[in-house]
Amino acid sequence: MYQDYYVPKRTGTYSDVLMAYGLATLLDHIFRQVKEPTDRWRIVIEDIGSHYLVRLSEPVQEAWMQRLKSLRNPAPLIVRGEQPAVNNEPARDVDKTWEQVRLWGEQRRVLAEQGVRGTDLEQQLSDLEPPQDWAVVTFLGDSKMQAIKAYNRIVEQWQKARAHVSEHVSSLLALFAKPDSDAEAVLEAWRHLAKRDGIEPEETASQLLNPHQGKGLNETKANALRMDNIKDRPWPEEFLKAVGLWHCLVPRQTMGTNDWKAYVLAPLHLSWQAHQEAFAKFNRYLWRERGGQTALKTDITSVLLFSRAWLDYVEAAWRDEDEFDLPKPPEKVVAGFHVAQFKLLSRNAYTMVNLSFLSLPAWSGDLRTRDDVAALQQIIDEHLEVIRGIDETHSDGFDLLRRYRDFVSGGSWDAFFDFAAGYSHEILRRLNDGRRDAPTFTTPRLRRLMMTNRKDLTQIIENEGFQNVAYAIRHATIIPQTRKAKNQDYLYEVRYGLGAELKRKGTVRDEFVAALTNFIQSYNQENVQKLESKGQQMRKDVRTEDIAEVVRLIDEYGSEVVANLLIAFGYAREPREDNSNNS
Repeated sequence: MYQDYYVPKRTGTYSDVLMAYGLATLLDHIFRQVKEPTDRWRIVIEDIGSHYLVRLSEPVQEAWMQRLKSLRNPAPLIVRGEQPAVNNEPARDVDKTWEQVRLWGEQRRVLAEQGVRGTDLEQQLSDLEPPQDWAVVTFLGDSKMQAIKAYNRIVEQWQKARAHVSEHVSSLLALFAKPDSDAEAVLEAWRHLAKRDGIEPEETASQLLNPHQGKGLNETKANALRMDNIKDRPWPEEFLKAVGLWHCLVPRQTMGTNDWKAYVLAPLHLSWQAHQEAFAKFNRYLWRERGGQTALKTDITSVLLFSRAWLDYVEAAWRDEDEFDLPKPPEKVVAGFHVAQFKLLSRNAYTMVNLSFLSLPAWSGDLRTRDDVAALQQIIDEHLEVIRGIDETHSDGFDLLRRYRDFVSGGSWDAFFDFAAGYSHEILRRLNDGRRDAPTFTTPRLRRLMMTNRKDLTQIIENEGFQNVAYAIRHATIIPQTRKAKNQDYLYEVRYGLGAELKRKGTVRDEFVAALTNFIQSYNQENVQKLESKGQQMRKDVRTEDIAEVVRLIDEYGSEVVANLLIAFGYAREPREDNSNNS
């Protein structure tokens, strides 16, 4: 037998990922069957370009195959109501799962109304919480997905293989024993076993497990729409995909449209144990997200929350010196998510309408200490708080989230600066509408994120003149507007539209300098007027040296770069100012 197994990337879609996770799951089940409870083993899934490599800490032994007669099905059946499972094989009940979800949500609402909060609420709800993969059960069990029949047909065939399970498992492993394995020869030999045991050797390629091969999606060129050419695939491959989806698939149903979005984790270099712990945490985070989310928001929160879940694993694993050395950033272990969107185009059936890929945000830099991990966790939490408050159903909110997704998944800082400019208006609008608070970024975390990922901007954001001008923008916009929303005394005018004006003028150097100096002149003049009329000055002036420093930065880095950064930092909170009397 072998220590390394190679799953080819034939499709470039999540179908390949499902097969890799299915193979890793089966190997883990084999180890559990033949090893003692105190034994340890290691399975690693690695992206090596043309294949996913599933590497074991020790080779599978020939002698182990004879001990697999009692190996249970690694994938459960999906049943409804009183429908019995087959031969006591694992099964998940869709109706009972929905009932668990309903009871948990009801109990959460009751406890919240009673004022039970924080850790007390979490403790009382923990026993009622549905299993972490409940969304997979409800996704497969959705009759309009039309997946349950095909899925169960694939999984049920394991029963027919049970009499000679060691032979079937050996054949299955032989499929992936080498990167250049002769798959057709292996499958041809396996078909003789299948015929003997009454196993259907081919399965229809379902839309769920093969998103690239749905109806009308099989032509080499997009020059025809055929409804009768859904290809058949060998049962061993489809079986592994059915097994794998329980370990790397996260279905989320979007608010408003009720579309299903299937997120499938794409590994880079991930140990099985680490994956299980982080993925379980990720599922809990998704479960506790408040209410439904719209399509863009599910994309954004999925990548942010997996990064957060991985950092939780890092934090916990740091204490285990046998398993952990230096922490690996989330973007080094997982590439991101394959995403398939299923839309209800007819009354009774969902259709896969879009395939995409979301990368994890590459924000980590060097994680060398626990403080580094904690700082990145706080940055992610802050961004999640900002994103959750944006309403995608409004055109402005949709545009903001679209730009932010381009930033968080695509790494486009131009998109982030566009987002920051648009969000500056959103902050003031909410406060002007009477909300007492609007989530914003904080300057230390924004500074840390930029210094980790945009070192070329460090000289700008650490410049004292830049910081003082950003302070003036903040104290002319979000700080007086916040105090006004809270019905607190405030001295100064709120400069509505300042961020939009600076963004608009930022493309032309002289126009931007004129707009910025006009603002600073009126800002300083207002300070003088309030000092004369009220005898108070509750914010500091901008000095001529500050203006000169910013103009120098404009000449060195360009007006658009400086404008973008001033808006981002000018509409961010400075923590030490939160409880100040400045207005």
